[in-house]
Amino acid sequence: MSVRYLLFWLVTCIVFGLDRSTKVWAESHLSLGESVVGIPGWFEWSLYHNPGAAGGLFSGYVGVLILISLAAVVGILLYVYKGAHDRNLCLLTGLGLLLGGALGNLYDRIVYHHVIDFINPIDATYIYNIADKGIRWGLYLSLIGLWLARRRVAKHNQNMVS
Repeated sequence: MSVRYLLFWLVTCIVFGLDRSTKVWAESHLSLGESVVGIPGWFEWSLYHNPGAAGGLFSGYVGVLILISLAAVVGILLYVYKGAHDRNLCLLTGLGLLLGGALGNLYDRIVYHHVIDFINPIDATYIYNIADKGIRWGLYLSLIGLWLARRRVAKHNQNMVS
């Protein structure tokens, strides 16, 4: 296994591990609907069981959400190992963040039939968890990595023609 794939799996495991451990902490230290000060002026801890996706969208369709999550996991793994990319660190780190987040929320959906959210930013209308941030930042980093990979391939092809 190359160092690049090792980085991918390390990032995946860190995100999944942080997500699971913080959700276990939230479940054992918070009550549903209770708000506790996290960092004053920034966020509170508020336990919420999200039966859907992104703020409750598609509530009641746990099976569909599990299938979508499984498809995302399989798609990420196929792309990492079979995709046409140059295996750059930015892309593999982003994909590791995405996979760790997808696995974290998939675990919740399979085991609890809801996702555990507990980080509540002050003056925001949403509550999230570590997996959600892994998915968000993984998407951003993956897009940057894909853009860089495309530039490298285009430059390589230009040099081959010249």
